[in-house]
Amino acid sequence: MAILALVGCASQPTEQQLPERDIDREPLVESIPDIRTSGADYLRLARNAENRAQTYQYLLRATDAFFDAADWQRGAAVLSQLEDIQLPTSLRADYAMQRARLLIHFEQWRSALTTLESIESTRDRQQRVELTQLYYQVYAGQNRHLSAARQLVELATYDPEQDYSDITWQHFAQVPAAYWRQAVRENNDVMRGWTTLFTRVTQALDMREPIAGSLELWLQQFPAHPATPRVERLLNDAPWISEQPRRIAVLLPLTGQFAQQGQAIRDGVLAALSNERNEDVIFIDTSLTDSEQALRRLHDENIEAVIGPLAREYVDRFARTLVNMDEPAPWVHLWLNRAPDDYPASLDNFFALDIDTEVESAVAYLSQLGHEQVLVFGTDTQRGRQLANQFESTWQRRHGPASARTGSYRSSNDMPDVVAQSLHVRDSAARIAQVEAAAGAISIESEPRSRQDVTAVYLLGDAAQARLLKPFIETNISPFASRMPVFASSAMHEAAGNRGRGDLDGITFSDAPWLLPEHPQADLLQRFSRLRPNLSPSSQRLVAMGYDAMELLPRISAMNWYPGYDHAGLTGQLQIFDNAVQRQLSWAMFESNTLRRQPNHVNTVDRNTL
Repeated sequence: MAILALVGCASQPTEQQLPERDIDREPLVESIPDIRTSGADYLRLARNAENRAQTYQYLLRATDAFFDAADWQRGAAVLSQLEDIQLPTSLRADYAMQRARLLIHFEQWRSALTTLESIESTRDRQQRVELTQLYYQVYAGQNRHLSAARQLVELATYDPEQDYSDITWQHFAQVPAAYWRQAVRENNDVMRGWTTLFTRVTQALDMREPIAGSLELWLQQFPAHPATPRVERLLNDAPWISEQPRRIAVLLPLTGQFAQQGQAIRDGVLAALSNERNEDVIFIDTSLTDSEQALRRLHDENIEAVIGPLAREYVDRFARTLVNMDEPAPWVHLWLNRAPDDYPASLDNFFALDIDTEVESAVAYLSQLGHEQVLVFGTDTQRGRQLANQFESTWQRRHGPASARTGSYRSSNDMPDVVAQSLHVRDSAARIAQVEAAAGAISIESEPRSRQDVTAVYLLGDAAQARLLKPFIETNISPFASRMPVFASSAMHEAAGNRGRGDLDGITFSDAPWLLPEHPQADLLQRFSRLRPNLSPSSQRLVAMGYDAMELLPRISAMNWYPGYDHAGLTGQLQIFDNAVQRQLSWAMFESNTLRRQPNHVNTVDRNTL
């Protein structure tokens, strides 16, 4: 309603001003004819209405006509005239729906949903259709894909000639797979068809099986379902539905500058192959093979899937070689880096372990914990500023402007001043000095206090920097404030000697779940630790990357059209959006001489948000 009031204050044409009239106090509400005219014409009819009820109806029609014409300012101005009027019961639903339309236009999703939920059930068919359309817009705007799909299924019952199947499919495909892994029951036949489809596809992908059998069985059970044409197209046009890649090439630097990284990924690939896999895998050393030679060998070996390359320079060269090919490459491709510049990324898939992913994961995790104001500390370097800006912009998109601030330091000497200034302790000390100066000889007991709005700190640096920063953060927190939680990236966990150090106690950091306690495949990590006793956490993450790359290959094509599907990988909970593998990391806290894994809500499903 605040939006309506603000917009309603805008200048309005004279014709919108209603004259004072002696209109009946208790109007008879008779439906006015639907003449489908302009908003201005409806306003003229409102001025000459026979009674108050007709006036209100014409005003609502004028609002609807202005909104249809995208004239939101004039429509809001008309609607504002009805704001404080006790409308007849039969018109309240129309008013609420017009108000919801305006809120939806301004992307005020929660307020719009509250407005729609205030509408009592109506028997008018057209109103039910419009109400369903508005609910759909709200749920789609909130990315509540299951609820949005339900509204489309209902809309299809009102208008069977309209084909909603493609957009309905897109919404169902974005519902988290965790929902389909539960026992889902539906009474509606159409909804039962949709839920059965995605439940069976999810089960097949979880078992690393081709989904063709599941789709064919579904067609037999639901031959007349709206999704049937889409399923038939998948079976006819996508060979990966029934045949998974068997001949795989892995492009890695196995000698030279990046040999250690390439060999770690190779070890992960081999570990995945030990799980009763029957693929034929060849390794190509990119340090000894140029991109043209590698390309010829891929064709000569009849390769069906490619993993790699890894090194940035080789990635760029190999991408240029592929772009110059006369025909698209005939294999599924999972690059082990970010997409090269000016490369048609939609043709392939990209899997990278980088700090950018950790920043994105941190924003999601801290938001999930309920933090709204965050301080970020990082180095005053080009990379440090880039990461800080990324965190700030991502955080502020969720929580609004000024909800995140950055303190940058060039060296350890800058840290005390940066922390004190960021926590506003210097401002507090200045105010105390002013009071003491004004008081003269009067003794005043005081202590500078930190800002109260900040509820968490995120560190972009490594463990060495955290050891220096943490004491300054703790000593600058007001004694009247609760303990400030400190979060960080996997850089906190980089060296084995850091684990359990008292000076890192209380810091919660993100990392690949395989490197944290209580992981289901902890025995695999222990075996690698025995075989490679000098393997650093960085190399262990690369082993996990190679393992996950092999696990993704049988699923990767389906995951591109089914972005709601997630795979519990060693490097994180993995999904594919826009042809890029996205990782949801796990979290642990330094506590005395151990690491304590923190709750992770990735696999929980809140039905109120679906």
